[in-house]
Amino acid sequence: MSRPLACLLAPTLCWTTAVNAGEVSLADLSLEELVRLDVSAVSRKAQKLSDTPAAITVLSATDIRRSGARSVPEALREVPGVIVAQIGSGRWAVGVRGAEGRFSNKLLVQIDGRSVYSPLFSGVFWEALDVMLADVERIEVIRGPGASLWGANAVNGVINIVTRKATATPGGLVSASVDDRGNPTLAVRQGISLGDAGAMRVYAKGSDLAPSRTRDGRSEPDYNRGWLAGFRMDGAGSGVDAWMLQGNTSRRTSGENINAFSLTGDGLLIPLDFVFESANLLGRYNWGLAGGEASLQAYMDHQLANVGTYGRGTVNTADVDFQHRLVPTGAHELMWGLGARMVQTEIIATSAVLNLSPPRRNFRVFSAFVQDEITLDPQAWKLTLGGRFEYSSMARFEPQPTARLMWTPNLKDSMWASWSRAARTLSIGESDASILFGPQQMPAGSPFPMVVVGSRPGQGWNRRAERVDTLELGYRRNLGNGSVEAVLFHNNYHRLVSEWYDPNGLILPNSSLPVEPFVAPLQYLQRGSEGSARSHGVEVAVDVPVTDALRLQASYTLMDTRVRRGADGSADVGGRALEEAAPQHWGTLRMSFNLGGGKEVDVAARHMGAVGAGDVPAYTAVDFRYAWRVSRYFDLYFVAQNLFDPLHLEYVSNFFPGQPVYQPRRAFIQGVWRF
Repeated sequence: MSRPLACLLAPTLCWTTAVNAGEVSLADLSLEELVRLDVSAVSRKAQKLSDTPAAITVLSATDIRRSGARSVPEALREVPGVIVAQIGSGRWAVGVRGAEGRFSNKLLVQIDGRSVYSPLFSGVFWEALDVMLADVERIEVIRGPGASLWGANAVNGVINIVTRKATATPGGLVSASVDDRGNPTLAVRQGISLGDAGAMRVYAKGSDLAPSRTRDGRSEPDYNRGWLAGFRMDGAGSGVDAWMLQGNTSRRTSGENINAFSLTGDGLLIPLDFVFESANLLGRYNWGLAGGEASLQAYMDHQLANVGTYGRGTVNTADVDFQHRLVPTGAHELMWGLGARMVQTEIIATSAVLNLSPPRRNFRVFSAFVQDEITLDPQAWKLTLGGRFEYSSMARFEPQPTARLMWTPNLKDSMWASWSRAARTLSIGESDASILFGPQQMPAGSPFPMVVVGSRPGQGWNRRAERVDTLELGYRRNLGNGSVEAVLFHNNYHRLVSEWYDPNGLILPNSSLPVEPFVAPLQYLQRGSEGSARSHGVEVAVDVPVTDALRLQASYTLMDTRVRRGADGSADVGGRALEEAAPQHWGTLRMSFNLGGGKEVDVAARHMGAVGAGDVPAYTAVDFRYAWRVSRYFDLYFVAQNLFDPLHLEYVSNFFPGQPVYQPRRAFIQGVWRF
C-alpha cells in the first residue's frame, strides 16, 4: 500500500493446527535434542527440524526465556530473515524477508492454529496481541511462503505460536516485573488436575508498558496498557487420541500522536486513542481414521477496535479445519484437508472524511489442500508436491502450489530447493474505502494554492489478491549440539496495490468540503493492482555451543528489493513502498553463559541497516540479561536494553503519519514464583 493511502487508511480502518507437544518441556531438552526437535508449521505434521525442506527457525521455551523478551515481537529479534523494529509503546513493525510494516500484511501469525490476521487492514495488531510467554512451548518461524498448507496471506512467512498442554503446567505461577520508569507487569497462572480426564489451567495478565520518547528525549508521546485472561483444557490422551479446548479475552488501550498540518502549513500533533477488545474460543480433536491420523479444529473469534471519535470496527470469524494424514503407501505419504471460514466485518465511520461502500461485509473462504511426500531414494532424496486451492468471495479463486526437493547425503547435511506461490487478500479498506486525506500545498505558481487529496477504488478495478512466486535454495548442517544454515531466496511480487492520479484531473466542488480549506479543488488518487517488485537475498545462521558453559548464536541477512518501473511512474508506488520498507542488511549476535549455581548471563547485540521509509538511520543496540535461580521455586531476572545507546529511532509508522518516537535505554527486574 502506498504511503499516502496508508496514512489515512489506518486511523480510519483501525476502528475498525499445530501438533500437540509432548509432556516434556522444551526448557528441559538438551541442545542436541533441540536440533532434532519436532516441528509442525511446514508440513502440518510432527517432523524433525533436520528433515524439514524449508527455512525454519524454532524458538524454544529456553530461547524465549533467555532472550529477556516480554512480547512475541521481542522474542523474534534473533531469528534470521526476520526484521523487528519498535515503533512505540507496544507498537511494532515486523517483517520476514522485507515487507516490514506496522501491521505485517504479508505475514501469517497463528496461536495454536488460530489465525490472528485481520481482514480490516490485512495484518496483525501487534499492540493488541498478548500471550503468556511463560506458557509458550515454542515459536516456529517459516521464512518464505507457507500458503500451500495454511492459505492466503502466508506470503513472506508464517509465525506459529504453540502453547504448552495444560497437562504440562501443573501447580501455580506468579510473574511480576517493574521497569526503571515504574511500569508494572503481573501474570498469574494456576494448573488444575481433572483426574483421568486431563488437566486445565487458568491465567490472567495485566501490564502497563513503558512509553517512548520524542527526539528531545524527555516527553512521553504514547502509552499501552491492558489485560488478558483465559484458560486451556487438555485431555489425558496424546497423539491420535487427544483433545483440547481453550479460550481467552483481552482488552488493551493504546495512545499516540498523529502528525498533521494546518492550513498555514504549521505542524500539529493530534492525540489518537485506540481501544482493542477480543474474545475467542478454540477446540481441536485428534483421532485415528482409516489407519491414519485425523484432526478437526474449530474456533470462533471476535475483535473490536475503537478509535475515539473517529469510529469503530468489528470482525467476527468462524473457522473449521479438517486434515487427514493417510498411512504411507509405498514411496508416498499423502495428506489432505478441507477448510471453511465465515467472516463478518462492520466499520462504523463517524468522520466525514471516510466512506465505505458497503460498510458491512459477509464473506466466505473455502479451501482444500493436498500434499504428497514422495521418497525418491530412502535416506537421500525426497520430493514434496502440494497445493492449497482457495476460493474467497473477496478474492475469488487462488491456487497456491509448492514443490520442494530435499537431499540428505548423510545424517548431518541436508540441502533443499523449492518453488512456492502465495497470495495476499486485499483488506476491506483497500477494496471498499473512499478517503479524503486533507489539504496539500501546491508549488508556487500553481493556479490553486491548496488542493484536497483523496483516494478511492479505480473504475473497473479487478480486485485480485496480491501474489508472490518464491524460489529458495538452502543448506543445513547438524553440528551435534548446534547447527549452521544458509539460504538463498528470490521473490517475484505481482498485482501489488498501487495508486495513481485520476486522469479526469481536478474536481471543482460546487459545495463545501468536510475538511479545510472547504472550497479547494479535489484531486483523487485511484487504487488498482498495477504494482510489481522483485527481491532477493541470503540468510546465514550459526548456533554453536563453544563449551558446556558458553553458547554462541549469530545470524546475518542481506537482501535487495527493487520495484519494476512502469510507463506510468505513479503506479509504481506500491512497489516503492515495499522497496523502502526494510533495511538491506541486518544481523544479530548472542552469547549465553551458564555461570553455575543457577546463574545465567546473556548478552545480545543487533545491528539494523538504514530504512528508506521515514529516513531511519542505521543503529546498533546491545541488551544484557542476568538470571539467578534462587531456589527451585523462585527465579530472579534483571534485563537492560540499549545499553550503549541512550536514544535511537527504529521505525516510522508506514500505515499512518504517527509522530516518530525514539527508544531509550531501559531496564526491568522480574521475579517468577512457582508453587
